Amino acid sequence: MKRLFSLLILFYALFSPLLAEESVYESYSKSLFLSIEDTPKKVYVGQVFPIKVKTIVAHTKIDALKTTFSDAKNVEIINANAPWELSQDNTYTNTFYFKINAPTAFLPTLSVTLVQNKTLIESTSLELSTPNIVQLKKDPLFSAVIANTLSINKYKTTTFDAKNIITVLEIEATGANLKDFKLSGIAKSGIDSFSDNGTSQTIYYYAVLPNYQKNFEFTYFDLPSNKFTKISLPLTIENEEVSTQLGLNPKESIFEFYKSIAYALLSFTFFLLLIFYRKWYYLLLSLLFLGLYFLDQNPLNHVKLKAGSSMKILPMERSTVFYTSDALLEVEKLGEREIYIKILLPDGKIGWTERENIIKN
Repeated sequence: MKRLFSLLILFYALFSPLLAEESVYESYSKSLFLSIEDTPKKVYVGQVFPIKVKTIVAHTKIDALKTTFSDAKNVEIINANAPWELSQDNTYTNTFYFKINAPTAFLPTLSVTLVQNKTLIESTSLELSTPNIVQLKKDPLFSAVIANTLSINKYKTTTFDAKNIITVLEIEATGANLKDFKLSGIAKSGIDSFSDNGTSQTIYYYAVLPNYQKNFEFTYFDLPSNKFTKISLPLTIENEEVSTQLGLNPKESIFEFYKSIAYALLSFTFFLLLIFYRKWYYLLLSLLFLGLYFLDQNPLNHVKLKAGSSMKILPMERSTVFYTSDALLEVEKLGEREIYIKILLPDGKIGWTERENIIKN
C-alpha cells in the first residue's frame, strides 16, 4: 500500500506541470487575428504609399480597436489614428499611409488591441515588411513631388516690382506628397495654402521670378509611367492682381509720378490762363485737374489697421500670415476682394487683411 501511494505521489510530481499547462491553453482562446491585405514591393524616398490591413475579431461585441506603431525608422506615419471600418461580420479593415524619408528606412511594427468595456482584452502585433527603397536621381527642376496624378488647375502671373514678376499656381494631385513641393534657385517661393480632402491634395504655390523669364518649369515623378514628367507654363502678365506683391509700392511707379506731375501742371496752367483771360471755364478746368491730382493721391483711401490684425499673402482663409500689427496703423486701401481688403503698409509692404480689421477715417 505504501508502495502504491509512493508511486501516485511520484506520478503527480512528474506530470502535474504538464496538466496545469494544458489546462491554461484550454482556457485561453485567441480572438484577434491580424494580416496584411496589400503592400507595395517598391517605393521611392519621399513617396506616400498605402498598406491595407485586415483584422478578424472573434468577439461579437467590441468597443474599439486601438492601433499603435513602434520601432519605425525614417518613416512618417501619415494617418496613425485612422479608424477601423467593419467590412463584414467580425472583419475590420484599415488603410495606413506611410512616407519614406531616407533609403535606410524601416517600417514599424503594427499592434492592434481589442477594447471591451473600456478594458484592454487582447493584443496582437505584426511586423510590417519594408519594401525595396529607391532614391530618385537629382534633377534641378524636380519639385520633390511623387504622385499618381498631378494637374495645374489654374495659375496667374502679375508684376512684383521693377525687375520681377510673381506667379501663383493652384496645383492638385492624388497619391502624392504635394506638401513637399519645393523648387531651388528661386528668390522667393513657397506653399501659401495646403488642403487634403482624403482623395486629393491641393496647394497654392507662389514664386517670384525675374521679369525676363518666359516660362515656369518643374518636374514631378509620375508613378503610373514610372518616370519624370515636365510641366511648362508660359508666363504672361495679367492685369488682375491676385497676390500681395510684397515690397511693391504702386505709388513708386514712374508712370504714377509723371501722371501726378501732369495733373498739377495742367491745373496750374489753367489757373494762369484764368488770371490773364478771366474766362470761367479756365477756372473749371483748373479745379478739375486739381481735383484729379488730389484724387490720384488717394486721400479717400487712407484707413486705419487695427492693432493685432494679420496680413496675408493671398486673399484666402488658409493663406500665409507674413505680418501682424502691434499697434493702430495708418494705411492705404488699394483694393477689395470678397471679405478681404488689400492695403499698403507704412513700410511699403502690401498684403490682404479681413474687412473687419479696417477702420475708416
